[in-house]
Amino acid sequence: MDLCATGDLPMPHVRHLDEPETTKAALAIEVEPGVPGSWDDIVAATPAPIPATTTDRWLRLAPKRLPGERVTIFLRGMSGEPELALHGSVMTGPSPNTRIDPYSIFSGASSYQGLATEGPHPWRDLAPEDVYPCLLVLMPHYEALPVGRLAKDETACAVLLERLRRWAGEQGLRGIAFEYLAPEAAPLTNALRTAGWPVVEFAARCDLHVTWSDFDGYLGTLSSRRRVRVRRELRALEESAVRVATRALRDDEPELVDLRCQLVVKYGGSADPAKEASMIRRLRCCFDDDAITVVTAEREGKTLGFGVFVQDGETWMPTLAGADYTDPNSRLTYFATLFYKPIELAPERGVRVIPYGLGSWEAKQLRGCVAAPLYGAALRLDGHI
Repeated sequence: MDLCATGDLPMPHVRHLDEPETTKAALAIEVEPGVPGSWDDIVAATPAPIPATTTDRWLRLAPKRLPGERVTIFLRGMSGEPELALHGSVMTGPSPNTRIDPYSIFSGASSYQGLATEGPHPWRDLAPEDVYPCLLVLMPHYEALPVGRLAKDETACAVLLERLRRWAGEQGLRGIAFEYLAPEAAPLTNALRTAGWPVVEFAARCDLHVTWSDFDGYLGTLSSRRRVRVRRELRALEESAVRVATRALRDDEPELVDLRCQLVVKYGGSADPAKEASMIRRLRCCFDDDAITVVTAEREGKTLGFGVFVQDGETWMPTLAGADYTDPNSRLTYFATLFYKPIELAPERGVRVIPYGLGSWEAKQLRGCVAAPLYGAALRLDGHI
């Protein structure tokens, strides 16, 4: 397989295909292994809005999350410069991660995780070998969207889809899957619908938009019942002598690694201290020290729970969490470290959004998050959709 084959803010000006310097005929697809050194330049040319997690350092933070061989898909204009780009991977078979594996999701096997529960499930009656090898279009932080100057141009996205389908067939791929298409990818999602792909609603992404200037202001955005509940939770922590504070991320964090492993095991995973320690090292490598904040809940010198946040511009991204589930005093530390303390600190740090992502949708919305749908689409390349 030759992966290098070619084949409410004011919106900025978006270039369109009918502008003189760009024509459909001049657009050519190119697929390259890995992430190019020019990736951040392409991202910078993307019309807003665009998530902070699309840049190269966020892609490098989770290098093994996507199964298969990572690729970058370009749509180049007459000058040879990329007008559009997508990030993804070529998978030779199914992945054990059923939150990512295309066959599991598009056959309906991942519905138990709350993914694509309503369907349609276009691969329900197929076997894995019918759709692999498969091109998966996805970024490591569970989002897919085009980047580049024409990322918001639905016609350009349609051209990309047509070229991509032709390229994938020439490479002998049996399937193409787009997963977790973000709200910012609306032109691409619309192009998929227009081209006849079955577009599936996967789940919702929860974002907390910071509109308050202090914690009382945040509480004022909640229902009276929820305000009482939050104050009760914080009072219970104080009465238990649990102190919530912030600190920097250290070179060596054995206590955080242990708590992280406990959380992974609680939700059905396997503890891997080396993997968790490696993630901490990558955080320190990819981001400046002052961009990383550890929020801890401690009692008598012992850490009961924690959250790690990374600030990228006006976005404050939760990246790691953990708790000591052997200690009953850790019961209320999750929301204290992942929500209430960051919510208190966000305004003074210039944060405008905290992306809380997937899962626990009701609990997040009760605490002020706004849910936006994420979509997916899959195509079997012999023409059977």
